[in-house]
Amino acid sequence: MKLKRLFIVLALTLGLLLGVLIATAPVDHPAQAMAVCDRYVVTGGNNSYPDNHCSNPNSPCKTIQYALRWSTAGETICVADRGDIAGPSTYFGTVVLTKTVLLDGAWSATPSLTGWNFSASTCTPENVIIDGSGHGRVISITHSSPTIRCFTISGGDAGGEAAEPNHGGGIAAVNAAPVLLNNIISNNYGCTTMACTSYGRGGGIYLVDAPATAVISGNRIINNIADDATWGQGGGIYLEDASPQIIANTIRANRAGHSAGDGGGIAVFEGSPTITGNRIQQNTAGQAVLANGGGIYVHSSAPVTITHNLLEANVALRGAADPGLYSTGGGLTFSGPLAFIYDNEVYGNVANLLSQRGLGGGLYLSGLSDAAVVRANVIARDNRASYVADGKGGGLYLGTCEATIADNEIGDNIAASDSPGYGGGIYVDGGAGLLLDNTITHNTAVLGAVGGWGWGGGISAHDSNVHIQGNSITENIAISAPNGRGAGGGVETFNGAPRLIQNQIMNNTTGGGDTGYGGGLSLTGRVWVEGNTILGNRAPGLTIAEGGGVRIASSAHFTLTNNIIARNAVSITGSGVVIGYSYGGRIAHNTIAANLDGDGAGIYIKGNTDVSLVNHIIVSQTVGIVNATPATIQVLADYTLFDGNGSNTSIGVISTHAVPDPAALTADYHLSSVSNAIGHALPLAWVRRDIDGDLRPIGLPDVGADEFVKSLWLPLVLRQHP
Repeated sequence: MKLKRLFIVLALTLGLLLGVLIATAPVDHPAQAMAVCDRYVVTGGNNSYPDNHCSNPNSPCKTIQYALRWSTAGETICVADRGDIAGPSTYFGTVVLTKTVLLDGAWSATPSLTGWNFSASTCTPENVIIDGSGHGRVISITHSSPTIRCFTISGGDAGGEAAEPNHGGGIAAVNAAPVLLNNIISNNYGCTTMACTSYGRGGGIYLVDAPATAVISGNRIINNIADDATWGQGGGIYLEDASPQIIANTIRANRAGHSAGDGGGIAVFEGSPTITGNRIQQNTAGQAVLANGGGIYVHSSAPVTITHNLLEANVALRGAADPGLYSTGGGLTFSGPLAFIYDNEVYGNVANLLSQRGLGGGLYLSGLSDAAVVRANVIARDNRASYVADGKGGGLYLGTCEATIADNEIGDNIAASDSPGYGGGIYVDGGAGLLLDNTITHNTAVLGAVGGWGWGGGISAHDSNVHIQGNSITENIAISAPNGRGAGGGVETFNGAPRLIQNQIMNNTTGGGDTGYGGGLSLTGRVWVEGNTILGNRAPGLTIAEGGGVRIASSAHFTLTNNIIARNAVSITGSGVVIGYSYGGRIAHNTIAANLDGDGAGIYIKGNTDVSLVNHIIVSQTVGIVNATPATIQVLADYTLFDGNGSNTSIGVISTHAVPDPAALTADYHLSSVSNAIGHALPLAWVRRDIDGDLRPIGLPDVGADEFVKSLWLPLVLRQHP
């Protein structure tokens, strides 16, 4: 019997795992029952004790619990829908499982002259209902590994239970490894308003101390509530020190808590579960005060895998917040060192719906180590940190993380609907880590707000040493309100020592309001900006506008080198670059071209900033270099190639070793073979690569961001063969 059951469970589980590789959606029409029955149950049966052992199909039992009384480990108990009566067959009462059996609801039974005819049927869980009727949890499992398939499990309330009270309204398993396949688990409560004697955990399913052999797959887990009185966790599923496989389920419209809550769909506390191929939609963590993880909440020191899921329209906090608290993670809140989060679709989730202070509309990730992986996710379609004010990270919030965040698509997200908002696409709070090869586009830090501030349409990084490399950061907006104030249409940083390397930063804008700082980049801190292409960004402030491409302010020991800064625009000051109130900067080998509107300045130095500019190409500007405070400082421009500017320098700029034109740039602002920039730069030992990663110098170094590489033609040698 044990071998038979093991074979059946393995076959079913492997089949479901294979299905996940083919499609992430749950199976709508599972296969027929596969097992041979050892015990039979139908609503018209009888529990005649001690004569009826439920082993004869012509004399089935009436209740599941009675059949379990006679069963032994490894048996299959076939629970049937009455084929002769319209509508589903409902088994009222609760079930206690302490044996490793298979409960199979994919059966039909009709009366016959000799008793009953049992036949396997398509798995239709709506047809066979186990109803707790609000008198307790529906199924309790301890110290066993049963399989339960093809049932509707409903009407549970664990508030009055003696064992694990308030936990697991539909199913509670402690020190067990259940396999739950193709069930509907709906309308259950960890505890209701009157029954809660403590906090509710696990409205639908509650697993504690479950090994990796536990499986929850192909189920519809819908409209369950963990705690309908105060603070709840795990509206659909609650896991504690558990490592099950949660595969290809629909987890929808569950709620963790009445006021505060963690994990509207799933809550994980320690353990290493695998959560893959699920549809996690329209779940709510809490309705007032504080909430975390509308779709999923994880707090674990062990590795947790979250892959190939759809996280859509989940809300962490749906009601009024405590003014002093942040709610986090509309789609997912993860706290721990070892997350493996990849190939998920994260759409339209909200950290805080009706009140202020939300972090991470799509994902909130905290404390990830450098071994964590967050890769190839799509985080898009109006994930929002706050639907009111004070939102950080419309798509993604990273708190003290060291992980690599790579190859993700982060688009059309909003940090806040009112001021302030930080990081329409991504907000980085402390830590370091690497943002690598992501596409970050059409995000907005603040959607509206009269006179308010939006910081970092694409990315906002505060007090962080994050490394931002190889990303496409395009068409983001710091603030969309006509009279708003925006900083960093593409990227905004504050303090720390962030590094921006070889990114495409294009067509971003601060907004159309009162103030605009840095259409592409607005940076403070010990920033390192190298090898970026900064094109077509705008800072169109009506009263104050600085840095169409780049604004660096209040920074010390910063680096700006090997960048192409072109076709950016500003309404007032510094069409290309503004550097102010800073010192100790290394500014070399940039190509600055055709940045227009406003003053048309290629580089604008203000606020007594003491800098030297080395090896630049500056072309097609109204003024090449402007010193706004010539009475107090001098700006030195060494080895600069000026070409086609209205004027090359303002008063207070000293140009030495000027390189004669022509710049002769290509359409993408690289050097053509006839450029006089080739071989005319001052060698700088600290600059070893150009914007494309080519070695610098090749022979004598070249002026500007690009080191010209000659095409090398090798002769073709034809070999004679006998």
